[in-house]
Amino acid sequence: MSVAQQYADAVMWRSRVQMEPVDFSPNWRDKPRKAKYFPGTDLLPLPAGDYPPDASVDRGLAPDPGPGAPFTLPLVGGMLRDSYGLVARRLAVQANTDLSSLPAYQEANWSRGAASGGGLYPVSVYWAAGPGGPLLPGVYHYSPNRHGLERLLTGDVSGQVRQAVGGADTDQFLVLGVQIWQNSYKYNSFSYHVATMDTGALLQTWRMWAGARGLVADPVLWFDEPRLTGLLGVDPDQEAVLAVVPLHWAPEAAAGSATTATAGAAAGTPRVRRADAGKSKVRLTFDLVQDVHRATVPAGPRPGPGA
Repeated sequence: MSVAQQYADAVMWRSRVQMEPVDFSPNWRDKPRKAKYFPGTDLLPLPAGDYPPDASVDRGLAPDPGPGAPFTLPLVGGMLRDSYGLVARRLAVQANTDLSSLPAYQEANWSRGAASGGGLYPVSVYWAAGPGGPLLPGVYHYSPNRHGLERLLTGDVSGQVRQAVGGADTDQFLVLGVQIWQNSYKYNSFSYHVATMDTGALLQTWRMWAGARGLVADPVLWFDEPRLTGLLGVDPDQEAVLAVVPLHWAPEAAAGSATTATAGAAAGTPRVRRADAGKSKVRLTFDLVQDVHRATVPAGPRPGPGA
């Protein structure tokens, strides 16, 4: 039986057989930030998007949307804000034990638009932008707290992402990473399950949001993950890349240039060298979590139909 199957069985039977470690208790005094933070980076504010009257749930759930209309910067900004931006502050009367502390700003509990799969800490959304879009080519991190893009790297690296996913007819990609250790602070070895569920909830939200506007946001789930973690400059045992979403872009919206992109990549294989400013002193790891993720990293080319 594979490691992934053993983990899936442990998740399914956890109500009868507790997952190890059974005596785990979160150390909330050392809790992580809820989102990555890169101090000193340039921030590009994103537009909030709009709400066209024909963008209905029925249209978002309709099958076979066709090739899809091209994305624009306001559309990407709207999709990110409505799914993962901080869109509401929770002050409603409820039965949770933290109710008395919620009115204090430092203890405020903010909600995001995507239905959570159970992950306490959100997916890290990166935008790998080539010269065919509205941004200076490079790698950006979406800051849900400020609804903007933090520039992590300048230079066209979209070719690396395109090779990692096995080809795509665009140079604009949203790359989804998960710091699994963050969720381990609460969920220990169960964290990989909730983190991947949260990623699925976000992807389906994007599909519905985009489909309601005649767009396509279909994820690629089989790709060269080591190439992407190397590009993002992250430890693959601490942060996993779980999906890549190519964005079809309108050519006339391009603001970058091939000259800029070539210059940015001329010094060798570029990668992000900025690290987020975490506040946790200890990063918990669990062997089961690391083993199951290593087992799910694709090896070799994408299998053909029926394989």
